[in-house]
Formats: sequence, structure tokens, C-alpha cells
Amino acid sequence: MSNINWGQFLNNFANNFNRVAPNNVQNNVQNNQQQTQNFKPDTPYIAQPYLPRTTNQLNQTFAELTLLNQQQNVNMLKDLLQFPKNFEQLLTQLQTNPEMVNQKTALILLASTLDLSKVAELLKNNSKDAMSNLYQMLAQYNQIGMSLKEEQLSELTKLISFVTASSTSDVQSLKTTMLMYLPWLPLTDPNAFKLEIANKNSNDEKYSDDYISILIATKNYGNLQADVYKTDADGIKILLVSSETFPQKEFILSMKEESKKYNININLDMATKEAFNKKKNEKIETQISMNTSPGVNPFLLLISNAVIKSVHLIDTKEDLREERKEKLDNGKN
Repeated sequence: MSNINWGQFLNNFANNFNRVAPNNVQNNVQNNQQQTQNFKPDTPYIAQPYLPRTTNQLNQTFAELTLLNQQQNVNMLKDLLQFPKNFEQLLTQLQTNPEMVNQKTALILLASTLDLSKVAELLKNNSKDAMSNLYQMLAQYNQIGMSLKEEQLSELTKLISFVTASSTSDVQSLKTTMLMYLPWLPLTDPNAFKLEIANKNSNDEKYSDDYISILIATKNYGNLQADVYKTDADGIKILLVSSETFPQKEFILSMKEESKKYNININLDMATKEAFNKKKNEKIETQISMNTSPGVNPFLLLISNAVIKSVHLIDTKEDLREERKEKLDNGKN
């Protein structure tokens, strides 16, 4: 068995759960604070269930619980794999210029090229330990008379097996790794996320420089395309093409926050296409396709991750507005 640091694992799990479930009722918050005061490193953290505060939230409970459980499982999976909690930490860990460790994250990653074989090797090695870590965790739970739910144990085993299988391909390894940091997308759904690496012999000029193209099929705004480039002046350029209905100003504000976070210049170029009209009651699932150059720049991957998250958040907010509007309309009738 691996020598997993259980104090760190359990604290990480507690923090991860609290991060994705900020709306727990006050009683649960008080209970969690009391548990924290009595917490011992060898005592597993048992997360409290999400409970809706208001009648309106009851209508969203099932969907929120489904998403919460998915995020919780992926966060636990990252702990079992001993992966960092965020994508930036992982990419910095994998960067290829160790002599630059004293420089800021953005410059380290901008000056690096991600070796996909390292990602595959990391997945392969850590997934071997993950199953042993899971068994050890179960033993810890059993010692205090507790256990994971059968469906959660089954899901974690399935995810670990999926990660192990992913490590046989460099491209699949990168795809799976990115999905672990986009936990609202099913990790094992092949249609949710597609990643392609351009052929090294491609004659297309845009592949001669660091470049990532992202196509996002949203639920409310149709297909959006974002091209992310590395500029000559140690900066990033993002060209976003969206429908006229997509709130580009909100997206720009989000990317400006990313620019401040890394103290790096991100130039934004916005364009629009014909408005997208979704048929009423038409079900559309979020899908992402990514194309990148053979020399994958880790900072471009980090910014691409932020672009995808920002678009998803904007799309989700529109979902909630549509649901509220439907309820109000139904109430009037």
C-alpha cells in the first residue's frame, strides 16, 4: 500500500466539499465547526449532505445534488491520485524549466512546452497507487464503523479504472487530466470533451505557433469558438466568436480577472455571428472540442481551462434565469 498522508487527504477532502457546497444550512455549518474542533488526523471527514434553505431551492435539489456528488467524487479522485487541487499547480509541477522556479507562474508556463508523455506517466503511476489508497481509506472508515455509499464506491472504482486506461495514450491522458479540473463535465463521457493534437507535418500556418482552438456547444447560446494564442510580447490573445445573444461583456470581465491573477496581458478580440435560436424544450448538452499545436504550451492550457469555465458559468446562469422565468409563467397560468 502507498504511504498516503491521511491527515492531508482528509483535510483536502473537507476543504473540497466545503468549496463546492457553500450553501449548507446553518445547523450543518455549526456541526462542521464542532467536528473541526474535535478533528483528529486519523479520523475520516464525513461530509454533511446539501440541504436546501428555501422552498424555491427544493426544485433544484436533485440537479444540484447530482452535480455536487460528481464534483465531490472527482475531488476525492484527485486526492486518491495525489494530484494538486487546481490545474495551475499541476501544470507548474509538470513544467520543463526547473531553473525558472523563482519566476512567476505565468512566465514559467509561457516559457515551457508540456511533455505529454509526462502527463501519461503521472496518470499511470499515480493511478496504480490510487486503488491502494482507496482500500486504505475504506479500512480507516471501517475502524470507526462508517463506510462509503455503495454507489459512490462503485463510481470511484470506475473513475480510477478509467484514469488507468487513459494513461496508455498521451492525448487521452491530457484530455482526462483537463476533465478532472472541469468536474461538471462527465469524466467518462467520450462526447463531452474532444481533444486533437495537430499533425506535426501540418501545412496550416496557425499551427506553427502556440495555438489552441476551442469549440463549446452551449445550452443557451449555440456554438462559441475561442482561439487562444501566445503573443511575441509574453502575452495571450483570445479571439471569441459567439452569437449576438452571448453576454460578451461578462466574459471580458471574467478574463480580465484571469489577467490580474497572473499579472499578464490578455488581449481580447470579440466577434459575433448569426443569432442562435434554440427550439423550445430542445435538450442540448454542453460539449467541448479542443485543437492544439504539437508543442502544447501549458499556460495556454491554463487559460483555455479558464475560458471553458467562464463560458460554462455564463451558460449556467442563463439556465437558472430560464427556469425562474418558466416557473413565473406557469404560476401566472
